[in-house]
Amino acid sequence: MQQYTNGFTCAMDQKKEEIVLNFLQQIPMIGEDGKVENMQVEEVVKLVMGKALAQNLLDTLTEMLTEDEN
Repeated sequence: MQQYTNGFTCAMDQKKEEIVLNFLQQIPMIGEDGKVENMQVEEVVKLVMGKALAQNLLDTLTEMLTEDEN
């Protein structure tokens, strides 16, 4: 199942052993006049992972995004 996300937050525990990634969906609330009145933020998923897996994710994303530049 796929989920759409357009925002995230991240944090690390004090021992620097685990990473928390919180993926969000920011939804504009449109008023009757058609203008954005407020942004509603909903959590899509929260992931907790060890440092090694987080490093692998970083390396993979960096490689993928660098390939786009070439």
